[in-house]
Amino acid sequence: MQKKTFVAALGFAASLAALPAGAKELTVSSWVAPSHPTISAGYATYFPAVEQATKGEVTFKLISGGALLGGKETLTGLGDGVADASVLALTYNPAQLPTSQLVAELAMLSGDSVAVAAAVTEFTLLHCAPCLAEFSAQNVVYTGSYATAPYALISKEKITSAADLAGKRVRSPGGAWDRWISEVGASVVHTSSAEMYEALNKGVIDVAMQPAAALKSFSLWDVAGSITLGSFGVYNSGPLLSFNKDSWASLSAENRRVLLDQMALALVVTTDAYLAQNGAAEQEAPAHGVAIEAKPAELEQQIAAFNAQDLGAVVAKAKSVYNVAEAEALVAKYQEILAKWEAATAGGLSREALVAKIKADVFDKLSEASYGL
Repeated sequence: MQKKTFVAALGFAASLAALPAGAKELTVSSWVAPSHPTISAGYATYFPAVEQATKGEVTFKLISGGALLGGKETLTGLGDGVADASVLALTYNPAQLPTSQLVAELAMLSGDSVAVAAAVTEFTLLHCAPCLAEFSAQNVVYTGSYATAPYALISKEKITSAADLAGKRVRSPGGAWDRWISEVGASVVHTSSAEMYEALNKGVIDVAMQPAAALKSFSLWDVAGSITLGSFGVYNSGPLLSFNKDSWASLSAENRRVLLDQMALALVVTTDAYLAQNGAAEQEAPAHGVAIEAKPAELEQQIAAFNAQDLGAVVAKAKSVYNVAEAEALVAKYQEILAKWEAATAGGLSREALVAKIKADVFDKLSEASYGL
């Protein structure tokens, strides 16, 4: 993975000598490459917007490619002040953020990526006090989540039913996907995304569960012959930019307000970038010899039945494994919020209208004088 330092987000900031008095440069750590949607879309939108709105009082220094912190070390490093801010993957830290794992466990409930991003953000910021307390205990301030494109089944052979998966070895992202894979009689394999190509090529796995964009970004279309699109959900546990609590507190209230106000757009453009990559890969797939199976009816019925009964497993796991006392109420609240945002996106809102709604419904309700302090 390319390791490169970008000063003030991809080269658009002025030199330190030109910064206004009292300016604060925030060091941002990311373990992904500059081409990743969180950077190429999210940060490339957010950083200049914040710089402009604060009149240069807040700028960013991005260190990407894991040069500062790796994925699994980021939460601890962020809390320790190794970086001022960073992307997070909450599934790396179940012990430190147990209540937040509820969201990860509900990943198969929806394939509407933008609705999921909005729902997770609203749920965490406004309706999950234990989630925020867990972040605070890690000396971290949460400010919102993006979502990936919908997951799919990438394989050498066509898959249109649960029977087609029986006995197969499936690369899983974890959580609810592990339970679903076991439910259909397949075997769960945990391997990194970087290892998927060789694993599929050499028969270590029969199926890779990954968004369609992986056909292109990981060249899986060179070793796969089929992709099954369906209601497999999205990865929903990615805070786009969380802050070290001391760094957050060192900013003026006015500048914290800017950081909150600009986040809704950054979350939406990041999620949209995932969807755009996915759409491009789906369009190109046939030219690479990959057949597309779109939402096979039998498989969709099986997934719906699984989701209906899996809520009980989510609650049980939250209580027994993560010791979350209010699991039923929190799951019900998330479902309610998700339904609200699915209805909003189904109404055909423009990007501008959606961003405005997220800002009004969520971020405007946070006080820059007290949130995260």
